[in-house]
Amino acid sequence: MHKAIRLMATSEGLLLDPVYSGNAFAGFLAGIESRQWRDRAVLLLVTGGVPGLFAYASEFLSR
Repeated sequence: MHKAIRLMATSEGLLLDPVYSGNAFAGFLAGIESRQWRDRAVLLLVTGGVPGLFAYASEFLSR
């Protein structure tokens, strides 16, 4: 999940919270890597939650 959050932040400039959207994006990436949705269009909708990231700041700053 940490890797997924960092990937989204560095590649798209979008901050994800580590509780909901960060885990959803990690699962989304796992589905892509396993080709779970081969030949399908898939949409990941992020609706917020960024303030939750600040509650885990020390965990992300130490990595």
